[in-house]
Amino acid sequence: MEIKDVFSLKIREIFSLIISLPITIYVNFRCLPFKTALKLPLFIGYRTHIDKLSRNIKFGCEPTTFMVRIGWGGTEGREQGKKNYLLLNENSSIQFNGRCTMSSGISLILDLGSLEIGDDFFCNKNCTISCNDRIIIGDHALFGWNVEILDSDNHKVRHKNKEKVCNHGEIKIGAHVWVASFSHILKNSCIPDGSIVAYHSLVAKQFEGEKLLLGGCPAKVIEEEIEWER
Repeated sequence: MEIKDVFSLKIREIFSLIISLPITIYVNFRCLPFKTALKLPLFIGYRTHIDKLSRNIKFGCEPTTFMVRIGWGGTEGREQGKKNYLLLNENSSIQFNGRCTMSSGISLILDLGSLEIGDDFFCNKNCTISCNDRIIIGDHALFGWNVEILDSDNHKVRHKNKEKVCNHGEIKIGAHVWVASFSHILKNSCIPDGSIVAYHSLVAKQFEGEKLLLGGCPAKVIEEEIEWER
């Protein structure tokens, strides 16, 4: 959101923006260098529960006012009421490479890993991004509502006859990828550029190529050479 966008908001949205300013100012000056914080590149919705914050937020471009929106907006008529949740531990980091919108109900949990988000990213309401290893999201990615991205099992699982157990692994989501609503992306997954993950799918492995339609539980290639538009 840029300053000029404020003039196109509805009265209710303007009210939400105003009452979100205190937490927005707090997070910017808590997490960013002073000169960067003055620009207020992070907009934080007022219904956000903050667990922990560190100063490990970076930008891969010149930050602008309200360039990153966390916990605000989303498709009208979808489930509302869920609070936003923000956890950024000292041993984790996040980098924004352009404009980013994480709609209301977002749970952004960075425990140990690093998260990198490309330009023009949008995720709809009630999404969860939980990072304990590494998650990379390319430019122009689009997530529907209730999408979950988890790069860790969050618990240690020991398998019979296996000496070493790894309960986490990198997730890579390419550029211009659409992850449809209620889908789950798990550790060690790779979604190629230009692909679609169908509604209510479970991606749990790496796919090669580009412009794939992935679907099912677990997901498999349904079609190749697909095209999609926002």
